[in-house]
Amino acid sequence: MRKDRLFLYLTVVCAFIGSCRKAGPSGPGQVGENTGNTNLQIEFLTDVLPSGDGVQMVLVSEGLFWMGADDTERESQPFRRVLLDKYYIDRYEVTVAQFRACVSNGQCTAPASGEDCNWDVSGRDDHPVNCVSWFDAQRFCNWAGKRLPTEAEWEKAARGTAGHLFPWGMEPPDCERAVTGWGSLGCGEQGTWPVGSKPAGESPYGAQDMIGNVWEWVADAYEVDYYRRSSVINPINRAQTDHRVLRGNSWYYSYPPLVSLASNRFRFRPARWYPYIGFRCVKSDRPMASTLNDRTFEPPVHHHQNWIERNLAARRSEGEELFDGRPRSDDMIRIPDGAFIMGSKQGESDEVPVRSVYLKAFDIDKYEVTVAQYQKCIADGGCARPEPLMGVLHSYETNLCNWGQPDRDNHPINCMRWQEADVYCRWAGKRLPTEAEWEKAARGIYGRRFPWGNDQANCDWAIVDDGGDGCGRESTWPVGSKPQGASPYGVMDMSGNVWEWVADWYTHGYYKQAPNTNPYNGQAVPTVPGRIPGRVLRGGSWADQTEIIHRAANRLEYDPDTPPDYTVGFRCARDTE
Repeated sequence: MRKDRLFLYLTVVCAFIGSCRKAGPSGPGQVGENTGNTNLQIEFLTDVLPSGDGVQMVLVSEGLFWMGADDTERESQPFRRVLLDKYYIDRYEVTVAQFRACVSNGQCTAPASGEDCNWDVSGRDDHPVNCVSWFDAQRFCNWAGKRLPTEAEWEKAARGTAGHLFPWGMEPPDCERAVTGWGSLGCGEQGTWPVGSKPAGESPYGAQDMIGNVWEWVADAYEVDYYRRSSVINPINRAQTDHRVLRGNSWYYSYPPLVSLASNRFRFRPARWYPYIGFRCVKSDRPMASTLNDRTFEPPVHHHQNWIERNLAARRSEGEELFDGRPRSDDMIRIPDGAFIMGSKQGESDEVPVRSVYLKAFDIDKYEVTVAQYQKCIADGGCARPEPLMGVLHSYETNLCNWGQPDRDNHPINCMRWQEADVYCRWAGKRLPTEAEWEKAARGIYGRRFPWGNDQANCDWAIVDDGGDGCGRESTWPVGSKPQGASPYGVMDMSGNVWEWVADWYTHGYYKQAPNTNPYNGQAVPTVPGRIPGRVLRGGSWADQTEIIHRAANRLEYDPDTPPDYTVGFRCARDTE
C-alpha cells in the first residue's frame, strides 16, 4: 500500500478495535477501560555509556503479562500469559548522537546514509538512528554494556501487564500519541521526529516511542508459529532462520490500527538498512548469548554508503536471482458454474453475511495484465499511455510505475485508474470481473482464507511487504512468480503483487442486500451524502504488510479516478461461449 495514503481502510478500526473490543480470550479490557496498568510504578535509571553520556532507562518489574493476540495475525497467536525476570529498557530509541559515540570509539560501523536516513544530517542528533542493520544494533548494545531486548521484553515494556492493545491503552492510534503514517508520513514531517516527541503515547512503564518513529530490532529469530510452542518463562527464539523480528511500527507506515498493535510482529532480514528501522537496548542480570548462527551472516557491503545500494548489494550476496524475463501467456482459466462460499466473519464488517453464492461459468485471466499486454493496446490505438506518477515525496518512488521501465514487460501494469482498466478489457474482448467472480476465482468453493489455503500471507506464497516492499525487492515481480500461491483453479497472484480493480461499485452493506445468484453492484449509491462512492479493489499488493489485507474476502473502496498509484493494476474476465 502506498505508505502515505489510508485507502479508506478505516473500517479496520471497527473490526479490530471497535466491535471486537476485547483484547483477548479472557477479555482483559475494553476501549477506554482501566484494567490495571495505571497501578504500575515508573522507576528510572540513568545508565552511563562508555562515552560518558547518560542514557535514561525504565524498570520493567518481574512478573506476568499478557503477550500476543488472538484476533489479528496468525503469527501473534495465541494470547497468553508470560513470565519475565525484571530488566531495564532504554526509555527512548537510540539516537544519532549516541550511535555516533560508538562509531567514534571504533566499536560501531557507520549507518547507511541517503534520503530519509538521519546519519550525517544536520539537526538530527536527537532523532532515532535509522538505516541500521540488526548487526549494527547488536554491536551498539554490546558496546553499551547491554543487549537487544527479546520479543517478550519489548512487548511487556510496550503494553504493560493488562493486555492493552497499545502502549497508551485501547484507543486507536493518532498523531497525538505516535509518529506513524497516520494521515501523512511521519505525521506530516515525512520522516522521524526527535525521540520522546509524543509523551501522550508513553507506555505504562514510562517508555516512549514504543509505537512509531522507527521499527525496532529485537534479539529473536523469526518463526511464524513460534508462539505456539515457545516457553512462557523468559522466552527467546534462537532458531536458525534467515529473519529477525522488528517491533513497533514507524513513521513510514500508513495503516496504524493493525500495524501499531503492541503485539504486531514484522520479520526482516538482519542485513538490511532502511530509513524506518532503528532500535533500543536492554540491561538485566540475565545477560543473553548472541543469537547469531551459521545461517545469519553479515555481508561485507559497508563500502556502499547509500541505503538503497547497500541493500541491493546485501540481497545479491545472499544469492538473489534476477527476475524471470520470459514473456507470459494470455491464458485464461475456466471457472465452472456453481456455488461458493463468499464473505468472512473473521474480517471486516463489510464482508458479512457469509453466504452461498451461485455463479454461472466464466473465464478469468491466469495472470494480472502485464506491461507488454497493455503496450499492445496502446500500439493498436485502443488505450492511452499511462500517466507518470504524480506527487512523489521520495525520489526512490519515481520508478515504481512499471510503464516505461526497462525489463518490466512481464510485470503487471500498475498505476491504473478504473477507467483505464475497463477500456483495456473491452479492447481485449473481455470485461472486468465482478467482485463475486474475483472472489470465487481466488478462494475456490470452500471459503479459503487465502488463495493457497489458510497459512499466513508472506513471501512463501505471494508478493507482499514481507521484509520490505515486494518481498524486499522494492517493486512488483513478474506475474506468476509465486506458483505455490496459486488459487484452487490455478489463477496466479490473487493475493499480492498489485491490487486489482473489479467491475463493482462499492457499498459497505451490499452483501446484506445482494442477490445470491450472479451478484453485481452496478449502481453508484453514495454512502455519504454528496460523495460519489468508490469502486472495489481486491487482493492486496506488494506494498501491504498485514495479513488481513491479503485475504481473499477483503474488500477495499477506492476512488476510480485516483491519480496513478503504483500498487493498483487489474486482470480481465469474460463470459463463456
